[in-house]
Order: sequence, then C-alpha cells, then structure tokens
Amino acid sequence: MKKNVLALGLAVLSFSALAYEAKVPRGMMAPNLADLIEKATAESGTRFQLADFQLVEDRELATSQYKMYVQSSEFIPVAGTAIRIWSDKKTGELILAEMHLDEKTKTQKSALSAKYKRAKFSPFAMKSAKLSNAIKVKIAGEVSKHGTDSRILGMKFNDVWLNGDLVRQVEVRGRRGVHHISVSLFKNEITESSYTEFPQSEQFQTLKANVFPIYEEVESTKEILPSEVRDLKYVKNQIPDGGADPFSVLRSIKHPENRYHPILSRTEIGRLYNFWSEENLREESATLVAQMKLKNNAFASGLLLQGKYANINLHPAIKEQLKGVEIPLTPSTGYMLSWVQDEETGDYEAVPLAGFNGKAITSAEDLLARLPIRLPDHNPIQYINSGVDEVQVYYAVTALMDSLQEMGFADPELSAKAFEAFLYDPDISMKDNAYYYDNTINFTTYSPEAPNYARDNPTIWHELGHGVMDRLMGPHLGFADSKGGYGGLSEGMADFVAQLVIHHQTNSGTFPGMNDFRIINNTGFYLTNEFHDEGEAYGGTMNDFLQMVIETEGREGLFRVSDLTLEAMRLTRNHPALSASSWFEHMLYADELGSDIRTPGMYKERIVKALATRNFSFEEGFQSAKMKVSFNGVELTNSSDASRDKPIVACDESGVISYDLKLQITEGDSSFIKFPATVKVEYQKGALQGAIHWEGEAANPEVYMINSADEVLSLPIKASMKCDSINQPDGSCKDYAYVQIYKDGVSKPIAKKRFYLKIKDQASCK
Repeated sequence: MKKNVLALGLAVLSFSALAYEAKVPRGMMAPNLADLIEKATAESGTRFQLADFQLVEDRELATSQYKMYVQSSEFIPVAGTAIRIWSDKKTGELILAEMHLDEKTKTQKSALSAKYKRAKFSPFAMKSAKLSNAIKVKIAGEVSKHGTDSRILGMKFNDVWLNGDLVRQVEVRGRRGVHHISVSLFKNEITESSYTEFPQSEQFQTLKANVFPIYEEVESTKEILPSEVRDLKYVKNQIPDGGADPFSVLRSIKHPENRYHPILSRTEIGRLYNFWSEENLREESATLVAQMKLKNNAFASGLLLQGKYANINLHPAIKEQLKGVEIPLTPSTGYMLSWVQDEETGDYEAVPLAGFNGKAITSAEDLLARLPIRLPDHNPIQYINSGVDEVQVYYAVTALMDSLQEMGFADPELSAKAFEAFLYDPDISMKDNAYYYDNTINFTTYSPEAPNYARDNPTIWHELGHGVMDRLMGPHLGFADSKGGYGGLSEGMADFVAQLVIHHQTNSGTFPGMNDFRIINNTGFYLTNEFHDEGEAYGGTMNDFLQMVIETEGREGLFRVSDLTLEAMRLTRNHPALSASSWFEHMLYADELGSDIRTPGMYKERIVKALATRNFSFEEGFQSAKMKVSFNGVELTNSSDASRDKPIVACDESGVISYDLKLQITEGDSSFIKFPATVKVEYQKGALQGAIHWEGEAANPEVYMINSADEVLSLPIKASMKCDSINQPDGSCKDYAYVQIYKDGVSKPIAKKRFYLKIKDQASCK
C-alpha cells in the first residue's frame, strides 16, 4: 500500500503517541496561527493556546511570506516543535503550513511548571553564573574524555523542554569538530553526548584575471590544468572604511556563552534577558559596516577584492603565525567570530574579529600578471605574497552566486548578501581543508601531496552549498539522522548545489576528473555508517534525477531542477527533524505546486524512479536491504565502537593486532543487493586512508564473495602496531578498513561501512 505523501486534502500524521504533526496544503485554511492552533486542538485532543507559542521568524522569501512559531513553556522552547507557515505574497493565500507539536509537554504544563519552580528556576536563574559554571564543570569533564579533541575553544547552549525534562543542550567547539552534550537540569546529569568532525551598475567594475574555470589540479591523476583569462565581476568601486579596529564597538559589549541562545535571542523575551546568538552578532556587524564611511576602491589607492557576492580576507592569525609576509596587513571589514577563555574564571566569551586585507591591485596589468603556479610545497607565504589565491576564490564565489541567481535564487536579502572568505587559517589541526562556518568560507594551508582547495572551484561550491542551505533552510533546521546539521542530507545537498553550478558553468560539458566527484556513485540509503558516505545516497539520488532531466530537456531542465530544489529548501525551512523521507516528500510537494517554469507534477515520476534505484521507497512496510558488520558481538554503526568518532584504540605487545569482522547482508524488498555479491575490503583508496599499515595492503583490495542472506562472511582484519604515518595530535595514527559491497557490472560500491582503528607505537603499548 502506498503512503499518501502530502495529499491534496488535509494531512495528519502522528509520529509518536506523544506528538502531533500536520500538513495543510494550499488554500485549505487561512495562514493564521489561531486557526491552526484550533485545528491542532481539535485533532489532537490537547488544548493548545496562543500563549503557548512565540514568533521566531517572519521573513519574505522569493516565492512566499514565511513565518515560524515555536511551542514554549516558562518562555523555554519545547524541543523539536514548530508551526511554519508559507503564504502567497500577493494574495495572502496559504501555500503550506506544517505543525510539529508536543502534546506531552502541553498536557503536563502545570506539573512541569511546578517542578520548574520547586527547583527554584526562573529566567534570571537560568542565565545565572552559578548554573553556568556548574554545567561547564560537567561539560569539561565529558570533553576531556575525548581522545583527539579534548580542547574547548567555544561553548554555546540552548535550553529546551525535552521528553518532560528541562535540558540544556550544549554545543562545544573543539579544534577538529563539535561536541553535542545534553544536561538534564532537573537530574543534574549528562543524558547524551556525541561528537562530529568538521559546508550591473556604476557601483561595480569588471576586471580581467587568470583563473581556473574548474580547478588547478585533478586530484585523482595530479594533472595540472591551464588557467584562462576570465572576468572578475561586481568588484565594488567604493568600500567601507573600517579604520584600525572595525568591530571595537561590538567587543565593548560582552557576549558570554551563558547568554547564548539561538532561538530565544530572536524573541522579545529573549532580548529582554540579553540573550544573543551568532545570527544576532552577524546582523549587528553588517549594520555596523553599512554605517561606515565609504572610500574609493581604485588602482591608485590599491584596489581590494571586495564585491557584490564575495569579500576576500586573510585570516587574522597569520600575522603572528606566518612570518615573511611582505604585503601590508591592514584590518579589513570582514567579520568573523572567535571564542576566548578567561584564564581566571575559565568562562568563554565570543569576540568579534576582523581579518586582514589581501594584496592590493595597482593596475589592470598588475592583476593579469598574477599567474597561478602550483608550488611543490604549497608554501603559504609565497602564495600570500603573490595574491593569486585571492583572485581564484573571488572568481569562484561570484560564479556560484551568479549561477544560482540565474537559476532562481532570488530571495530578498538571502540571495544578495556577500560571503566573507578567509584564506590561510594557519591552525595545523585544520591543514588540507576548506570549510563553511557562519557566512564564511575558510581555507587552510596545504601539504605538498594535497591539492590547494582555494584553487578548486567544486570544493568551494560544495562549501558554499552549505551556506546556501543555511540561508534558505534556516538557522533552526534540525536533522533526524544527526546532530548539529552535519548529517548525510547536509553533505549530499551541498554536493548537489555544487553539481548544479558545475553544469551551469560548463553547459553540462566534459572536463578532466568530472567522473571522480563523490556525487557520482551507486550508494543506497541505510547502508553506511558515516555521514559523508550517507550523503552519497542523497546527492546521488538528486544527481540521477538531474541527469534524467538534462538528457531530455537540456539546459532548460537544469534551470527547472534548480528551481524545484530551491523551492524544496524553502519549504523545509527550520524543519525540526528533517529525514530522507521528509526531504523527498517536500520535493514532491514543491513539484506538485509547480512554478513559473515548471508545470505541476512534471517531475514526480522521475523523482520516484531515482529513489527506486537507491534502496528507498514510500511504500508502507517497505523493507530496505541491510548490511550488518559486527565484531566481538558489537554491530558497527555510526556511533558504535570502531566508528569515526569512536575508533578502537588497539594495542598488542606482539606488534600485530587482528579482528574478525562478520558480514551479513539481506536483499530487501527491492532486491537492491543481489546474490552472489562481491565484497571488497579497501585499505588505501578512501579519503584519509594510509596512516596504518594493514596486512591486506599488498593485495588491496581483498576480495570475497557472499552467496546468500543466511551466510555469515568472515573478514579477518590485521594491522601492524607501527604507524606508516602520524596523523593525530597525540602522536598516534587513525585509519579505517573500508568494507564495500558491489553489484555485477557496477564499478562503484552500493553499500559500505568503515571500521576505524587508532594505534600508538608499540613502546606505549607495553
């Protein structure tokens, strides 16, 4: 029996005995909070009231007016709740409303309120230094247990009602990732802990520069591609003059971690109690910069790459950590947030910082003379002094925004503001990386064997894909498959945004390395144990759908799929628990709505077809294919021992360690996995592999066959206690054996799981 996905009538789905969920399609009701609350009351039997909700966001989007309310009690939000309303900007007619409400918290409101008061909580007590310090002690103890990222660089909290408990959800930023820790304020104990490693007019002028249309280096073959002379568009003729310290005003006000609250900071009551968030500070910094006096941005005074969509900055830490920089390091108006700790109290505070301006351009000839040369050692000082990477990043950011604008990204403010780019983050733990964070795209320094990601447009477009998602899908988006927004959907859709831009920029043409991208894969849903691999299923499905459309509709099809994808992002804005099913349900609903360039329902068949080849179905009771890997009676998952964030710390005085992995697979209702199936264990080809010396490296990959669902295949794993290379801050090496399943005639795996080990030297073992 098929599941009725967003049918034309009123749809009500109860996702548990204690929660209420409803979707109201176009025209079925007025876009009115009171009417929606009345509907929820009638259908759930729980008496919801206007006083139970706070307005968090009221924003104009390209195709609708959007409002979001959260359920609350004692001015504290209820976790995972939201009423989100999209209405027609011209007629006021409802386009879509979705409700995710917590009946248990509402029905127990009086009891919870009494418990709250008995514990002597109040708005003032919730932000007290005493409570904050007590929580920090617990958090510090929990973080200290982590093997490779136990240093606290920043801390943010969010107080919510969760399952009848008052919970402080703490996000701790480390050097290499983020810890998510939940503390019960009633029980005074940690209830959950996880970790994730690190997404014109006279105002402007156009310049000519040497850039790479795609990238400098084909990562798989190391081929160096030629640069071309291209336009650098939308360079500003006037730029703000920030003086010697552009953000001193913001630093004059303290922003302690115990006042951080991403939701309450957007509400009237939250502002009354001086709550703040990164979103607030970013808005304040933009207002401050907009009020600064303008100065000419011209060759005569030294032109800087600041534009409509991109502002280029050098990382503020290079002044102290990278010696030999020849260009003047003058403060830019590029805003970034840093977390510092008070040595006496141990408290953390957010500190707004400015970057440095890049290398000034003195003439058109000066700019054209900046020829990109791949240095064997990727010397960051020489790159900084040349100014070449600044040009490439400016070009890539502008190309992405230009492409998406043409393909439907026209949301007021969201599609118009610039991204801040920071180059040469010198932190050794961030080496060989590029990452997105809070409206900034960041680049590090690079090892000789790695590509320079500041010259790799698809990588830049992927990271900015996280930024586009952040803008359109909202700052309060929740993922059902992960914490902190780092799940497979986030990775897969960032890949897909990059793919849309690649097709736009190349007119769907060919280029070296085009088939090496992660998005080109055969991975199925529910058959991985790491979010990067899981992202392949999301991105791969979207790419399969895109290819089907482009084959029949060409460039017009690219524009229609982009339009559809952007609208699905708008319709999932601030979804509290987005999953694979709910993402594709919203894709189908956006398809059903149609647009100026899409007829209603024109892509339903192809979306469903793309999903059918990925171990996914909307059929009720559908059984997906399964891949089970176990060892010592433990099943390998994304949070078990031997997962990315919980590697087994192996030790054996013999100098060799071994594990016997057990593999079982089932075909599932769609026979996604067919028998006999080929099983490969890879030790060298995966990302970040190569640090541990595995016994199977010589024959890489080791190949096996599994013949039926009843068979339990044994996969012996052996490794030396001597590292081939050190890749961890504590002097150890971390690596994984990659267990992969293949179909006949398919060159890429359909299922894969990673088994992680961490090894110290044999002397330490003794």
